[in-house]
Amino acid sequence: MPPERLSLQRILPRWRATLLLIVILLGLVMVLTRDAELQWWRAHDLRAQGRMRYLQTRPLPADRGAIYGSNGDALAANVPAVTIWTDPRLFDAHRKDWDKVAQVLGLSPETLAARVQSGGSGFAYILRQVQPQLGKSLDALHVPGIYVQKTSRTYYPLGAVTTPLLGLVHLDHQGAAGLEMGYNQWLSGKAGSEKVLVDGQGEVLHVVGARQTPAPGRDLHLTINPQIQYWAYMTLLAAQQHFGATEGSAVVMNAQTGQILAMASVPSCNPNARAGCGDPSDYVNNAVHQAFEPGSVMKPFMVAAALATGSIQPDQSFNVSHCLPVGGFCIRDDVVHHELNVAHILKYSSDIGAAKIALRTPAQAIYDMYLAAGYGQEANLGFAGATGGVLPQPQTWDKARHATIALGYGVSVTTLQLADGYAAIANGGYHVTPTLIAGQSGPRVRIMSAGIAAHLRHWLEGVCAANGTGVLAAIPGYAVAGKTGTANMANGKDGFLKNKTNATFVGFAPGFAPKLVMAVTLRGSSRYWNFGGVESAPVFRVTMRHALEELNIAPRWCGGKACASKHNHITTTQAEIWAEGGGK
Repeated sequence: MPPERLSLQRILPRWRATLLLIVILLGLVMVLTRDAELQWWRAHDLRAQGRMRYLQTRPLPADRGAIYGSNGDALAANVPAVTIWTDPRLFDAHRKDWDKVAQVLGLSPETLAARVQSGGSGFAYILRQVQPQLGKSLDALHVPGIYVQKTSRTYYPLGAVTTPLLGLVHLDHQGAAGLEMGYNQWLSGKAGSEKVLVDGQGEVLHVVGARQTPAPGRDLHLTINPQIQYWAYMTLLAAQQHFGATEGSAVVMNAQTGQILAMASVPSCNPNARAGCGDPSDYVNNAVHQAFEPGSVMKPFMVAAALATGSIQPDQSFNVSHCLPVGGFCIRDDVVHHELNVAHILKYSSDIGAAKIALRTPAQAIYDMYLAAGYGQEANLGFAGATGGVLPQPQTWDKARHATIALGYGVSVTTLQLADGYAAIANGGYHVTPTLIAGQSGPRVRIMSAGIAAHLRHWLEGVCAANGTGVLAAIPGYAVAGKTGTANMANGKDGFLKNKTNATFVGFAPGFAPKLVMAVTLRGSSRYWNFGGVESAPVFRVTMRHALEELNIAPRWCGGKACASKHNHITTTQAEIWAEGGGK
């Protein structure tokens, strides 16, 4: 053996290698012992401590702003509610209690299981915005992993009476339709949150860090009078059911200020009932979303344009004994008359007389009058998707369209626009911008002279007198002025449906000093006399009478009672015959 090899063996003794091996083995034994301690002997305690230190971020919902009527009564209010949610990681360990939970919540076990699985790993909604009593019943079970969160829900005291107007709210407190959606940014609050430490049962031990406090939404105050709104809806609903109409709407306005006192629509639904508004057509605000050919209610504006341009004189008469050929068609009246002045053309709703006046009047003048009265323009009231109707440019009018637009065909309007337009006749010739929000006001623009407005008011009173097409709108003790309109509904094939109509009445009262204007429309009626004077005029009469009483607008007194019509011998049958020109 070389001398160098012997020297190296002396430098590295064997005991050192043995010591290193022992150290390694001891370290391994210590690691295995610690692992066994954690995995076996202390596993239960460690898991319990982990659950005790469980962190959650919980939402803090914000109250939505309320909506109030003009008298201070709530039309949409917040009421206490609870939202029930679960942490599936904890709740899953207590499946033996699921049947009891499902029974208390009124759910089937299958539905409960599906909702638990529908969320994420740490959160799933079971029920949202339900009665607080359900939360109390659930808490009494003391089942870990399912929780009750206090919140609120929107309640509508008038139910279906206001649904198309106010709209609906989603479960997340965001507006889904109507004013709730249009003013959602104003009404909706800002939700808060808090991070909490919970125990193994999900009970909060304490809040960790700063709490984000929720900010409530702001209230909305409307010009709507709840009592007038109620009568408008109930009367409109009764007429819809009686005549078999597919839809209808009514608007009551202050003729002087433009404030909307009622805006009702049918069909409707009760948003307070669970699944009460499943069909979107039940909460469409037909007063602003549905445009239609209005028929003869457009005639007064055409007459106003004719008077303003000097095309006719107030006392002028026209021969209406024969049909008027226009564009290959012959315009006829339902009942033959011989010679009618302007007042009687409106009273009997003579299509021949109106067409003759229209053809004497420049198309631009008629168009300008319609536009100034608000037709063809969307009202900015906060309704998403509201329509402005259709008002063709006068350059597109041939002779036939020139005549028929004056009769309410070839132009489409909304019920709100009709109330808006007639307010100008009622208040002396000023167009006032419709408003729904208390305290707001729009421009007041003269669109016809005071003299022309006075003529129209006087003539339209004759429409609601004996032999007039609007006799069913007459209210004892009050002078009522208005106009009926009946237009056959288009069939979508350049023709018209024979048995379905747009039946309309627009009027104001008291006639000598009008305070209120109301427009009523029923569409698609399939039963009885489908005329504006028969279907819609009575809705006006009943609603307007209650509105005048509600606002303390007194009738004229004759002795100890309200003045009655001079024509007490009028029968209902005669009134129906007179409606839409079917009379003397």
